[in-house]
Amino acid sequence: MQTLTRETLQSFRAVAKASENICALPAVATQDWCDRAAQAILAIAQPAVAVTMIAQVDERGVVVRQEATGVAGVYVADVTINVGRSQSSPALIAIDPNDSNLVQVRTALAQARDLGWQPAGLGGSYKAAPAERFGVNILDAGNSVVKRWNAYRLQGLLLAAVSIGPGGRMLTIELGSSNVALGEAEAAALESVLPLLAKRATLALGTDASEASHWLTSREQMILQHLLLGKSVREIAEELGRSPHTVHDHVKSLHRKLNASSRGELVAKALGYTEVKPAQFEEGEIAPEGQTPTIHVRPQGKASEPTG
Repeated sequence: MQTLTRETLQSFRAVAKASENICALPAVATQDWCDRAAQAILAIAQPAVAVTMIAQVDERGVVVRQEATGVAGVYVADVTINVGRSQSSPALIAIDPNDSNLVQVRTALAQARDLGWQPAGLGGSYKAAPAERFGVNILDAGNSVVKRWNAYRLQGLLLAAVSIGPGGRMLTIELGSSNVALGEAEAAALESVLPLLAKRATLALGTDASEASHWLTSREQMILQHLLLGKSVREIAEELGRSPHTVHDHVKSLHRKLNASSRGELVAKALGYTEVKPAQFEEGEIAPEGQTPTIHVRPQGKASEPTG
């Protein structure tokens, strides 16, 4: 039996961790969905920064319509633990979302009218590759993509895109590192999780850009979190210091945005289930008096953790 190399094992672990992270992404369109997606794929290469965008992009790389952007990053730092004697070891630390360099990269992408690379250039519904494969030289300071990343001295940059709807609607990813020379191995690992990421994005965001109105507000997201914990409208109102009428209006908006006709269906969809049906009884049989029919759901991937 052939022994797997250390690099191969690391790649397997990275793909497994990234897949686990993707399956835990919100099943609804939360305001921070793209930030969470960026955080999820950081398992592919660390330390690194990832920036994501959901947009309609034409074959030339022109951004026709942008819906959302996200960014996340991790760095390596020495952590000292004092238990008996001081002991230091390297650890991965998440970069503060308000870090000026992260904000700069995200803002540059949000304002971009042209990606500077062509996601459709390599064919297929999804693709990941080192920047050079897309015609981007990371040593060229005049390149529009490199300018977007000028807060970092790039040693490696991966570019990826996956289709999540018709008309060129896609999720694009730029994964850069100032410490790691990202290459074909990391690109292959990233590409392997793109279909899973596309499924999760479609579950949360739909396939039509016109569904952008379904994005939850921060208040709706907070109330949904409470609903997932089984709290009533009155309990939520008391905890948030709002009137029950106001909370009820938010709940109605959640029902509309998630296309849910009942509280059970709302919770099921928020947890990643897309089909909710009442229990089926045999012909001529009626449900016992006072008994609520059981809700049956069909899972689409792993149910996400409640989000805050």
